Amino acid sequence: MAVKVHIHTTHRQFTNGLEVVAVEGSTVGECLNQLIKQFSGMEKALFAKKDKLLNNVEVYVNQASAYPNELVKPVKDGDEIHLIIMLAGG
Repeated sequence: MAVKVHIHTTHRQFTNGLEVVAVEGSTVGECLNQLIKQFSGMEKALFAKKDKLLNNVEVYVNQASAYPNELVKPVKDGDEIHLIIMLAGG
């Protein structure tokens, strides 16, 4: 099962500049684990601790918010996950 993960611009440094990475999995959490296996730097960019996303990370599946249980949200072949990073500044 191929799922596309769209990488936020600020995190492309961890994916060698790739905007989209193909992964396998039946939930968002499984797909993110596959992403981390390919690009280990993504773990600290996405997770505060195991199974807990950082507060500034938003997950969308097929352009719909996966909140509040992002990691257990089911995905299927052809789905697209978008990782959005909430930025703040002044």
